[in-house]
Order: sequence, then structure tokens, then C-alpha cells
Amino acid sequence: MKKFLIASGVAVLAFASVAAAATFTANLTVGSTGADVVALQNALIAGGFHIPAIESGAASTGYFGTQTQSAVKLYQTAHSIPSTGFVGPLTRAALNSGSVVATCPAGQVCTPVATVVTCPAGYTCTPVGGTVGTVGAPVGIATPGVVGTLAVSLWSTPSGIVAYKGQSYDVSAYKIQASASDMAIQNLTLDFDVRLWLYASAITIKDDSGAVVGSITNLSSSNFSELTVGSDYRVSVPVSGYVVHATQTRYLTVNVSFLPTSDRSTGTVTVLQAQIRSVDGTGVTDTEHVGTGTTVGAVNGTDYRQFSYQGNGAGSIIVTTDSSSPATGLVQLSTSAQTNGVVLGIFDIKSQNAPSTLRSLTLVVHTSGPATVATLFSNIQVKIGGLVYSANSITANAQVGVNGSSTVVFNNMTVPLPADTYIPITVLANASVDTNGTLDGTVASTTFAVSSTGTPVTSANPDVEDQSYNILAVNTATFTANNLTFTGSSVQASPSGVTYGGLNNNTTTGSTTQQFTFAFSLTAGNNPIYVSSDQAVAISSSTSGNLDSISPVNFSDSDTSGDATGFFYLAPGQTKTFSAIYSASGLSSQSGVFYATSINYGTTTAATGGTLNQSTIQNSLKAILFH
Repeated sequence: MKKFLIASGVAVLAFASVAAAATFTANLTVGSTGADVVALQNALIAGGFHIPAIESGAASTGYFGTQTQSAVKLYQTAHSIPSTGFVGPLTRAALNSGSVVATCPAGQVCTPVATVVTCPAGYTCTPVGGTVGTVGAPVGIATPGVVGTLAVSLWSTPSGIVAYKGQSYDVSAYKIQASASDMAIQNLTLDFDVRLWLYASAITIKDDSGAVVGSITNLSSSNFSELTVGSDYRVSVPVSGYVVHATQTRYLTVNVSFLPTSDRSTGTVTVLQAQIRSVDGTGVTDTEHVGTGTTVGAVNGTDYRQFSYQGNGAGSIIVTTDSSSPATGLVQLSTSAQTNGVVLGIFDIKSQNAPSTLRSLTLVVHTSGPATVATLFSNIQVKIGGLVYSANSITANAQVGVNGSSTVVFNNMTVPLPADTYIPITVLANASVDTNGTLDGTVASTTFAVSSTGTPVTSANPDVEDQSYNILAVNTATFTANNLTFTGSSVQASPSGVTYGGLNNNTTTGSTTQQFTFAFSLTAGNNPIYVSSDQAVAISSSTSGNLDSISPVNFSDSDTSGDATGFFYLAPGQTKTFSAIYSASGLSSQSGVFYATSINYGTTTAATGGTLNQSTIQNSLKAILFH
């Protein structure tokens, strides 16, 4: 039910002069809690530095939020202290001196300001007839006088969370949408079906960006109302400085921090219902709720949310595919040297709830087409946690037709896995030289079959041990990286034409010189390629006719990005245009034809410690000279 607030009273002129009731010894800032914060807030309010949420009763003392920070800044300005909102040595000294009074800054003269003493904190009151005021819009609302409501629904994620002691988890989220007016959120009230304070230390409310807009720490029974003994416990979390603007949709997420010492195993916890209290542009309160207070049907219904709590803190292992694992595509091979460090796939591993050590893992690499795993790859490795391990064994499995696979085992590993952090496992291999195109068109993929056996677990892939050398259970699933096609002929070369310079005749010798430029473009495949900046190395050529000589003059590319001394660089999928200038000389009676027979490139470069590997693409570029 909506309630209208009417304020009345007489205007008075006043300054407060209240001595500090506590000695402040610790620095305080946004997020601080405890008795010092309570004393600070009481002193500020008594001194005339308002904290609207507390003064209106919407929030209780003890949490240093943005409104408390604003009051501190006003106090600091009034006492000639840098207005930072941080209660440090200077501010504490002023508070401890008993100077909690709205005095003028040094060197200034202040005139008392009229205030309507009966106007609720956090509202703007407009006098009517000189003595009576009506309540206006709360602070932060840009639609004063506009009536509004708030639509609230349970959001689809998070859902089905498994929570462990000593960790924090997002357990439920709510979609909220304002109507015609901005709506200032006052609090979020939650009903749980267990005595949550026995398992959890704090409840935090976060906005869309993850910023904290409300919280209760040091949970105890005093924070909850027992609606139904043994099955329904209500807690209200104050929300500060959070406005949902007119017609806007926002989301509030509930995060619960669990006690590190609780060994209670409650099983399933249900958020039976939620209520969100807000105020519109007329100052009228609107309360909307989600949930019926009962849990009938599915594990997670349309109006309530459940999660599992495992108080014993047992660790477990989760494996998944990393979002940066290579997409389906081409991998360029060199025709003269192996291509090193090809990424075959990337998987993620997480040690949930407790740190552990990765000891071994097994992968299966598949190929189809002209090459087997042994023919295509050498030195298969995994890189994880900054460490690189080469395979201890690669065993070929039975091949069916053009399809084959090899089991690749990595053991004797000591990779530390921190608690609740995904760590990427990158699978690497060196690809063989594609001599005469014998590997061209081979398709490869990598499979990580995750499983464990026994209770307690006696074996698992991956094999991960906790600090007591127990093998941890894993999520049983099979993850397969995308297909990669290996080719030595995927780079595309296209001639762009030939242009000729003028003839330069030497009357003394009777010889003639002519410059010409021919251009071509290259497009890289699924990985980078390199082209030597030495014109004679990058372009293979032949001539016909009876010219005296043809010599290179200049070689350049259209985009210098990635280029370095000795080579031009093409990123995966990139196209560059190259220009090669030559000079031809001979007698005026002579003629000839210059042919660019191939463009040479490689998959490595001298800049990385190797040599520029050469591969060729046939072209029909030619220049006709002296005709």
C-alpha cells in the first residue's frame, strides 16, 4: 500500500554544537563498519551534517556508505580540512577535540540557514503558506512530482550455485524496471528458509556494474526476524544512493559471504521471496515482492532461488573450454621448416573451494586426412600456470580409414592451482614441414575427457591432489577443441599489374635503361606469415630475351604494421600490397621479358632466432621490356 507523507511545522534558524562522544583512533572510509562508524555517524548528525538514510530510518548506523562520506566532506570543509571524505589523522584530531559543529571555515562569515525541522531526512520540502510544507522528491530523483511504480522479477542467473565455507557467491539476482518516475531504492528484504547467520557472515547487494550499493556484515540473529520458526527468516538490507531512472531496467544481485569456520552442512538453501522498497518522484513508497514464500515444484522456481551449501569445504575440480581456444580455421605450414608453437586448443581448470596441485592429465589428439598425429606433430606440450610440460608419452590408437588418434599423457607435474580461480591449459605442438604438399588438408582436433572413479576418488583425469594428497573429484564431461585444417598452400597471392618508367638512353655506349614496377597482394591464412625484405629472396624470377641485366631497386609493402628489420609481417587474415621496382639495361636493339615466378614467404622469421622459411606461390606476373 502506498502512503503519502505530509510535513508541517515552523521554520527555525539553528546551528548545532555537540561535542564528540567518542575518541577516534582508526582511519575510516567507505566500507568501514563497527562502533567507530556508529559514533562518527551520531556525531555528524548531531552536529548538523545530515545522513538522510539514517535520519529517515531507512538505514541503521554502523556502515560507512556514500551518504556518510558526503557528510564527512561537509564536516571537513566546515573545519578547513581537505574535503576528501576520508577520516584520517586531521579529521580524527578535529573530532577528538570535540569540534563537531557546523562552524564557518576560517576567514569566512556564515549566515544561518532556515530549515524545516519536520521535513523527513532525504526529502526536499516546499513551504506552503509560510509554515506548512509538502514532501518533495527524494535526493537523486530527476522526476519530482511524478508518480511511479517498480516492476520486479527474479532474474535467470545465478542459479543452482554450490557454495562452500569461507567463500562468497552470487546466489540470486532481480530485474527491476521503473515506470514513469525515477525510483530511489531504499532496501532489499529477503526471506531464507534457514538460519543464515549460522553459515554466513555478510550479505552484499551489488548493482549492474558490480558496485556495492548495500550490505550487512557480522550477521547475527538480531539482523533477522523469525517469521515461521525453523523455516522462514527475514533480513532487510539497506540500499544507498541507487536510483532506477524512469523506464530504465536495472539488476540487483545478492551476494552471500560464508563463514570460514562453519562445518554445518545444510544442503539446500532457499531464498523464499524478496521485497524491494522504493520511493517515486512524489515521495510515495512502493513495495514490490517476488516469491510466494513456498517452494513447490522445481529446484529453482520462477519466483524463488535455491543454492547448495557444503559446509565441510571439500575441494573439487572443474574443467571447461576456454573462450579463447582457436576457432575452426586454417593453420599455415611452411614448406621448408617446421612451424613451432601451434595452439591446438585451450581448456580451463579450477580448483573449487580449496587450493590443490595438478599432477597429471591425458589428452587425445585426432587427425583425419593425409597425415597421422605422429606425421603431423612433434613435441606436443601443455602450458599452464606459467609452466610448460612436454608429453611423457604419445601412443597411437587404432586408425580407421583416414581417421586416427593418439593418446598424449603428461605426468610428473607440480602445477599449483589456487582456490576458485580458472587457470588456462594451452595445448601446443610443432607442425612438420609440408614438403611437396603431403600434409596439405589434414584436419586435427584435441579432446579432453574429464572423469573420476571411486568414492572416495581413486583415479581421475586430470589427477589433482589436495594438501592431504587426496585425489579430488572432477566434473565428468568431454571437451573437444575446434577442428584446425593444416595447409601449405592457403596463402593467396594476386598480381596487381606492371607499370613502366621512361627509357634512359646512353648515347656514348648506345645502351638503354628502363625501370619497371610490378605489384602483388598477399593474404595470410589462419596464422601469421613473414616475407623477407630482401627483394631477391622474396621474389623468384626468370627472364627471356637478350637483355644485359635486370637488377632489384626497391621493395616495400603498403602497411608497415608489425614489420621489422629483415622482414615484412602479415597478421592472420591480413592483406598487404607489395611493390617491387627493377632496373633493366641493354642495347636499344635488345628486348626481353621478366617473369615473377613465385612469391616466397615463411611461418617464422630471423628476428625470433630462426631463418626465414621459404614457401612458394606460382604467379604469372611478367614485364615486357624495350618493346
